[in-house]
This record gives sequence, structure tokens and C-alpha cells, in this order.
Amino acid sequence: MNEDQLLARLRAADPALVGGTPPPDVDRLLEAAMTTTQVPAQKSGTRRPRRPLLLAAAAVALTTAGALAWQGTRSPASSPSAAPLVLRVQTADGAAKCAAPSVDRLRTNTTAFEGAVTSVTGQQVTFRVEHWYRGGGDGRTVTVDHAENLEAVSFSTGDSYLVVAQHGRIDTCGGTVWAEPQMRDLYRQAFRDQ
Repeated sequence: MNEDQLLARLRAADPALVGGTPPPDVDRLLEAAMTTTQVPAQKSGTRRPRRPLLLAAAAVALTTAGALAWQGTRSPASSPSAAPLVLRVQTADGAAKCAAPSVDRLRTNTTAFEGAVTSVTGQQVTFRVEHWYRGGGDGRTVTVDHAENLEAVSFSTGDSYLVVAQHGRIDTCGGTVWAEPQMRDLYRQAFRDQ
């Protein structure tokens, strides 16, 4: 990188250059700094000027501001990933019987994804999202609390499952199932226009 490229990058990152403010005349400022005469010796007991200290502090402040501005222009892909989505399984109402999932029933959910189980720890299951059908956005991790309340599903590390939730809550028999081709087709039909 040459001086011109460095100067262009610093100018682009300078937070002081907003709106219609003209850029500083760097050549004039450098010439003024190089041709300044020395400060005459002062009488003992008087304070020395603090100009060099102030100039150094200003240089550090500008460098820091430029670095922070440059950091803000980095791509979102380099930023840390978002916190995982946490879903909770509702407690069962006793001896409820589960109906088979249907397109209409699946569509009522606000969150739907296919994910592989990465860990099962006590009552908590963590998924690596393989495909979002609805909700979730760019999140890559989902955690399900109280997974033992799901009557029809037993989670195993490495297996893929289709999971649905309504406003962060998973119904005990609402369509969360092992990911098999027939169920994937049902999910695609339910969420195809999403």
C-alpha cells in the first residue's frame, strides 16, 4: 500500500468528514508544521508549552477514531454470530392424544426449521439449523428446553428433525418429528410461499 492509498483510506474513515465539510488541506498543514520556528527558551519557574503533548494526544485520538470507523465498515460476515434461538416445549395436559401433522396445522406456527442435533444435555437439546422454513432468519443454532415433554420424539445426537413452534413454544404434539422424506414434503407444502 502506498502513501496515496493510505491517505485515501484514512480520509474515507475520518468521522470528522461529514456532509459538506471540505477535507483538510494536508499539504498546507504539513508545511506549517515543518516550518514552525522553535519555541524560545523560557525563564526558569515558568511552564513550558504543552503543544507537542496536545498534538500527540490529537494524533492518537484521530488514529483511534479512524480505526473505529474502519471497523464499522467491515462486513457483517466477520462479526460474531447471533445468540441461539431458544424454544421451550409446553408441558403436556395429561392424557392428550396427538393428531398427525397436516399442512394446515403446520402453517399456524411462527417458527419452522430442519436441524441436526448437536447435543442432548439433560432436558436441553441443541440443533444446528440446516434449513429455515419460517422465522429464525440467519440463526444457525436453536436450543430446545424441556425436550423430555415431547411425547412422540426422542432426540439423538447426529439425527435431523423437523421442528415447529408458535411464538417460542413447541406444542407437545404439534408437528416436531424426525426428518424423513415424507415429512419434509409436508413441511415444503406448508411453508412453500414463506
